[in-house]
Amino acid sequence: MLLAVGVVASGAAPGQASAAAPVAEPTVVSAEYPDDGAWHPGAGMPGSFTFEANGEEAVVGFFYGTTDPAGTFVAADHPGGTATVSHTPQTSGPNDLYVASVDNAGNRSPQHVHHFYVQSTEPRVSGPRETGAGVPAEFRFSPGMADVVSYTYRIDNGPETTLAASAGVPTTANITSALGFHRLEVWSTTGTGLTSGTARTPYTASDAPLVASTDYPDFEGSGGPGVPGVFTLTPRSPGVVDYVYYFYWDWDNPTVVPAGTDGRASFTFTPTASGFYPIQVYSRTADGTQSNLGRDYSIVVN
Repeated sequence: MLLAVGVVASGAAPGQASAAAPVAEPTVVSAEYPDDGAWHPGAGMPGSFTFEANGEEAVVGFFYGTTDPAGTFVAADHPGGTATVSHTPQTSGPNDLYVASVDNAGNRSPQHVHHFYVQSTEPRVSGPRETGAGVPAEFRFSPGMADVVSYTYRIDNGPETTLAASAGVPTTANITSALGFHRLEVWSTTGTGLTSGTARTPYTASDAPLVASTDYPDFEGSGGPGVPGVFTLTPRSPGVVDYVYYFYWDWDNPTVVPAGTDGRASFTFTPTASGFYPIQVYSRTADGTQSNLGRDYSIVVN
């Protein structure tokens, strides 16, 4: 049992302070993470925290934790004494540790909140906000702390993959994702086995092809009547053999563009008048399966 000493004061539940026997808030001391408004070691780096009874001789232990109310119990080294715990902050920025004393009658003090600031150790992650679906996308990891020897990543709480860190340059991960929204989580490990905080990057995997044109950039006024534009189509899913595009006012007359061996294709469009020409482009595989998503593209003719 947590509190085997004494009798609970009348009207008070175990672990709760009674009106008849209030217990003073404990004090908290930490060399690594003091409550001083300054920034200290970093996410993933442990620190020791000492809880003191603040003169309460009947205190037999402390509840502590990162949530309110604190729920983990640690016994004092002697009645009215202290207890020291190791705590590793997992996130950078402001952190709180909640601590309450408990006496031999089961009375629990008001909580003391130990505020401290944690430096960032999370890796820096760069990569696309939208990837293809079922095709690799390149993400790059850079260290947020010294002596990083490896990176570990996972997608949507799936299996973990560890890569050796590249010396002096970002480490590249080629990640293939299914259609939909995803979250990439990345952390690093040092040569001494210290783990960093975790970087979290959301992204979307789409099978809608990419459309690009230097003659008529998307939604930018360019060219003019009679001025041709070349449009390049790039696949975002495997097995693409052709593309289908539609003008929004002419859905019944799609245009099919065959893809090359690399899955890419291009077509030329010459507007006859100024104005707005919205199109949507889908990719197709050899069995005629069309991509789930189409790419919207807006040609604006000066």
